[in-house]
Amino acid sequence: MKKLRILAVSHMFPTARARQHGIYMCREAQYLRRHAIECCFLVGRPWAPWPLYHVPRWCDYGPSNPLVPPAGLQARRATYLRPLGFAFRRFEGKSMARGLLPMARSWHEQERFDLVLGVSMLPDAEAAVVISRELGLPVASLAVGSDVMVYPDRMPVLWRRLCDMLQHVDLPVGVSQSICKKLAETGKCRREPLCVYLGRDTRQFAPADDKDQVRKELGWPSKNIVAIYVGRLVETKGMAELVAAGEPLLREHERFQLVCVGDGPSRERLLMLRNRIGRNGAMVLPGRVAPEDVPRFLQGSDFVVLPSHSEGMPQVVLEAMDCGLPVVATRVGGVPEAVIDGETGLLVEPKNVDQLRGAMERMIEDEAFRLAAGQRGLAYAREVFDSERNAGMFADALWSLIGEGVRGTPYESQWMMHETSVEPRSVR
Repeated sequence: MKKLRILAVSHMFPTARARQHGIYMCREAQYLRRHAIECCFLVGRPWAPWPLYHVPRWCDYGPSNPLVPPAGLQARRATYLRPLGFAFRRFEGKSMARGLLPMARSWHEQERFDLVLGVSMLPDAEAAVVISRELGLPVASLAVGSDVMVYPDRMPVLWRRLCDMLQHVDLPVGVSQSICKKLAETGKCRREPLCVYLGRDTRQFAPADDKDQVRKELGWPSKNIVAIYVGRLVETKGMAELVAAGEPLLREHERFQLVCVGDGPSRERLLMLRNRIGRNGAMVLPGRVAPEDVPRFLQGSDFVVLPSHSEGMPQVVLEAMDCGLPVVATRVGGVPEAVIDGETGLLVEPKNVDQLRGAMERMIEDEAFRLAAGQRGLAYAREVFDSERNAGMFADALWSLIGEGVRGTPYESQWMMHETSVEPRSVR
């Protein structure tokens, strides 16, 4: 059977120090392999004089932090010039393309790729468009979150660049219906955006067989009610609101435990909260954990909390639902497509501390609702966000760019955004 070979251009990819970077597209690539599609990742890394690789800000880009391709995937790295400062961001895509082009040409001569894929809109897709022109190949691009949900209001210069770039993309893909709608509203897309919910490993992300045993392994008391946050510890993820909402709950509920998995500049804020609470085990801050360890942290928890200011389609929400956990999250981006308020979890307005505290308190106090919402979320995830089905839609669309469907049939428009809309509905 013929294989479709894709050159995937990305600025994020798992490394020895950060194995979670870019892991979601890697998982999707593993699903696409089942549809005779091979993704080879060309990873752009900012160039710097070697002494800077000993500076914390730059050490992750140096040779001491190699790429770590997940099983079955190929990856090569190339450097490009990226001076510090926001003003340069508008030129990063073209600079990335210049840095990656020599390796793209040589790899194409060896492998003969069929199309180019930008793993995010900026800078990846902008670089992918330039590379695709040089290689004479069609180009597809993913929109994953901030590139579409944040740029219009906060970074208008980058948003204009993104809109201009969209005119050259043969297949725009969004990871949620809300992102696809934003892309379509630009009026720049050459075809209707395709919504693809990226795949998860449901062999790992599944309800725990024995939650008490999981907690014993993690060192958590079995009687506690555990809320977990998984992600970057940054202000745009709602860390200030989480601290403000969580502090009174940690003081009032002796059995309440808050776990924050991840790292970032807001870690200091969480450490200060832990010191103020003083109760042993009230807050757990394990830092970064390996991707394969995340399922155990979810399986040992009672509910997930995600107070982000903006999102595309946060994978942790779908992973939590795969594990049978209800979700407390903000009503942003694609979150309402997964979290049905009052049924699979609770939605609150972003930056609203009172609503966040109230939703978390309901999860703590109402065990019957918490358990029922988790089970409804598990069923909904299996029905709507099935990884195999979404990968099949994505594969068919990618094959269409070279004139064939997955089974040699023309690409069919029912996969497109306007006819696959997922409306929040009752799952009772």
